[in-house]
Amino acid sequence: SCPVISAPMFSALLALPEGQRMVLAGDGVYLQFTGPWLTVTTRVGDLAPGLRLPYGRMAEDLRFAFGAIPLVMIEEFIRRARRALPNEAAGALIFCSTDGSLSPRMHEPIECGAGHIRYRIAGLADDEVLAVDLHTHGRLPAFWSEVDNRDDLGVRLCGVFGNLDRDTPSAKFRLVLNGL
Repeated sequence: SCPVISAPMFSALLALPEGQRMVLAGDGVYLQFTGPWLTVTTRVGDLAPGLRLPYGRMAEDLRFAFGAIPLVMIEEFIRRARRALPNEAAGALIFCSTDGSLSPRMHEPIECGAGHIRYRIAGLADDEVLAVDLHTHGRLPAFWSEVDNRDDLGVRLCGVFGNLDRDTPSAKFRLVLNGL
């Protein structure tokens, strides 16, 4: 499910059609992932100092099929999340592989308060994938909590917003690859 290959020294690495793999390169260990909405190559490990391997070098790369996240969708999420204050709120941007579009959705809260939220993610169509996971910390600043670290699994872009009681909220984003 996750092959390991070596980076060629004198030719290009064949593109990964879909899925994931680890690449051992002359400058470290890389994770490559290709899915309907994301293509990424990122360094996940270093080599021992002085270790010289007969492999080529890699370059980090990150490309979203939808381009940049539309600011209007982030602003809409923040508007809707402010209505939940003082409670936290959660939602997502869903990628449709049929037409390459993103659509915003709010998640249904199961239990929420000013310092926590548990929610239900609505079912997705066969051509949809949750690409950008969004949630708030209400009036608290944006940060990655231990709960966030446990919950952020799979492959997705995650965003957290805080200070929603202010004109300009705080925000943090991170790409999550299999919990890393």
